[in-house]
Amino acid sequence: MSSIEDPLLKEVLAAFKEDAARMADDLLRTITTQALIAAFALLLAISSLLRLLFFVYFAQPGGFGFPMRPALDTSAVVETALTVVLFLLSVISIYSLLGLRRRYSRLLAMAEKLGR
Repeated sequence: MSSIEDPLLKEVLAAFKEDAARMADDLLRTITTQALIAAFALLLAISSLLRLLFFVYFAQPGGFGFPMRPALDTSAVVETALTVVLFLLSVISIYSLLGLRRRYSRLLAMAEKLGR
């Protein structure tokens, strides 16, 4: 068994201290970017769903807003399905990314403690 005085072990530990903090910081930045993208996709899904509700499903000829078409067609149903999928994927992605952020922020805290 090697002692802590082993030069190779000291070199590996020094490299780990240096790289672990950088790696955790890079991971947290990437996770934050992905969470922001997911949040933007969520806003797009909500606005698209509202547009579909007000201008396609509840539109009346001569009614409020700018009714595009008073009757349902297959393209509206497909667009609604895709919007709901985008909404669900955004929510799942944000939840997952926040969990990853918590996990890797602990790694960054540990790496900073090792660096002292």
